[in-house]
Amino acid sequence: MRRLWLVRHGETEGQSSIRFHGRNDVRLSDVGRAQIRALRPLLQHVPFVRIVHSPLQRAAESAAILAAECGLGDRARHADERLREISFGACEGMTHAEIEVAFPGFWDRHRQGLVDRFPDGEPRPEFAARVAAAMHELAAADWSGDLLVVSHRGTVRHALRALLAVPAHAPDEFGVELASVSIVRSAGAGWQLEALGRLP
Repeated sequence: MRRLWLVRHGETEGQSSIRFHGRNDVRLSDVGRAQIRALRPLLQHVPFVRIVHSPLQRAAESAAILAAECGLGDRARHADERLREISFGACEGMTHAEIEVAFPGFWDRHRQGLVDRFPDGEPRPEFAARVAAAMHELAAADWSGDLLVVSHRGTVRHALRALLAVPAHAPDEFGVELASVSIVRSAGAGWQLEALGRLP
């Protein structure tokens, strides 16, 4: 049996719950650290073979906390650049309301699927491709048991899309809250969803 446990980092000093932090390298807040530690009852008895995480501070620190809570050493952690969040370009650090003021009409075009990136940001197809490449590489690697992946909202959503073979233009219902856990299990030649967005 093989399972991938996909964890989104906790709340940050830059308020990830309301602000668009992509490439901004914000740190976890005290609330975020508590959110991640609260995952211990769910994860502490899982014999993870290793932890792969985004190199951004909020994910790396979340991974370090979980490694300690699960009894894993630093050698069990590995950063993968492809697991970074998408870049929101000129909208980095803004709230939804601030983006609407700064870029009138952007949200309407975004909702209609007429744009594939935030102003000066990373194109969504390129983001999806790099996350999919990382996940397919993990899926193809020689390991068994449970592997923990710690990253970001967009990264987890696109990881699920890649593993579950969701068509590129199909909508998804993958709610990924702060410090949530989604689990996929290997099933024949593919993967199936075992749990979506579990919270402490």
